[in-house]
Amino acid sequence: MLTWQLWITLLFILWFYFLWTRRRFYLLTLKIPGPLGYPILGMAHKLYRRENVLREFGIYLEKHGTTIFSWLGPIPFVIVSDPQVIQDIFTSPHCVNKGLIYKAVDDGAGLGLFSLPDPRWSVHRKLLNPAFGHKVLLSFLPVFNNETRFLLKQMDTLVGEGEKDIIPLLQFLTLSIATQTTMGSDVKLDENLNNSKLMEDYQCLLETMTDMCFSPWLINKTVRQVFGKDEHYSVAKTEIREFIRKIIEKKMARDSEIGTQSQDKNIFLNLAVDLMRRGTFTWENVEDESNLIVFGAFETTANTVAYTLILLSMFPQYQEKAFEEIVALFPESGDLDVTYADTQEMVYLDLILNESMRVMPPVPVVSRQTSQDLLLTNGIVVPKGVQIAIDIFHLHRSKKIWGEDAEIFNPEHFLPHYFQEKHPYAYIPFTKGIRNCIGWKYALISIKVTLAKLIRNYRFSTSFKFEDLVFIEDITIKLKKVPQLEVHRRL
Repeated sequence: MLTWQLWITLLFILWFYFLWTRRRFYLLTLKIPGPLGYPILGMAHKLYRRENVLREFGIYLEKHGTTIFSWLGPIPFVIVSDPQVIQDIFTSPHCVNKGLIYKAVDDGAGLGLFSLPDPRWSVHRKLLNPAFGHKVLLSFLPVFNNETRFLLKQMDTLVGEGEKDIIPLLQFLTLSIATQTTMGSDVKLDENLNNSKLMEDYQCLLETMTDMCFSPWLINKTVRQVFGKDEHYSVAKTEIREFIRKIIEKKMARDSEIGTQSQDKNIFLNLAVDLMRRGTFTWENVEDESNLIVFGAFETTANTVAYTLILLSMFPQYQEKAFEEIVALFPESGDLDVTYADTQEMVYLDLILNESMRVMPPVPVVSRQTSQDLLLTNGIVVPKGVQIAIDIFHLHRSKKIWGEDAEIFNPEHFLPHYFQEKHPYAYIPFTKGIRNCIGWKYALISIKVTLAKLIRNYRFSTSFKFEDLVFIEDITIKLKKVPQLEVHRRL
């Protein structure tokens, strides 16, 4: 029988071996500055609340520079807001995989394009790319126009009613658009949608997944139960799954009745189901990809429209310039059909939209991990197994890149003579490189159609001050307190 001295010796040897296998991580602290935090915890105690993430990242970047190294528990991670280093990461075949923190998304929404590891991601992306081709996107314009027509009727009820929260209306709009364009189903009459239950489920899911991202121990169901974070989350996840499953089953039943010959094979759900029938996808693949595509299509789009209107309310001089451009295209107020050609004429609206996504990027932080050693252009080698957080929020607000007014909303940041001098990775609202957002063109067209109709028919104002905005990392960007807007009808 081993004596206690031998047990201690064995444990010491094992501990030394563990440290030795991680020596390249420890050596990285000599090359990249950053807060080391506490043993075992690292900086996890600073980041376990989603309300603190962006603020703490900002403090670290201000103190240590645009590329910093730290620990999230025992996990080595690098935070980056330098455009050249970001380009190195996004264009490297060794940084295609999403970070470990997105295990939370896998648990909450399913394993699909958002977080699939390569090479499975590459296969799915290639198979699903046709669903976001240019001709397919143009075919969605009638849906964009019809659904925003319904939004205008709802917006009319807010005229003269004082300041109101318009985000629920926009979420209803974008979820209806998302389910029609990607799933072929109009959900406006769904009971859960009309009583806001589904929206509450999505928000619960989003908030809990964010908590799980920065507190990885919460991925364990038992731990969530101990902390009282599982009951509502599990119910929300189940109800959202049932919502998506019903849409898929309805589509399958319709196919059985009328066949699939007349369908557009490139519509997302049609494409996914066809891949399942050919044995390329499983039912789980179809359900996971559908869940993620609807969630991604409606959440970020609603937020971007809302935040753009909020910013225009705070800076009315830019709202009037946008109105002048749009009224030149559409002299008559009321319902109007916006064509793709019209959206290409909205040059100033482009400046506003770009600036809105610069100040309030749809996804403020994204994560990657190194599958092999990564050589950066500055000569530093990031070892295999390092988690990387790309801080888009602070990249977009860097005074070194955008000037002294970097934290202020000013569409002139995107005038050609000003923007063309910027690093190509200084502005990345939809990420960039190998694994960019599959739906970025879809989002831009949908957002511009919605904004054009709203700005043409209404003027928005608010008593909330820009400097009082507090931003929260919630996978998508959120506001601690959402400004309410007053709606005024234009003639």
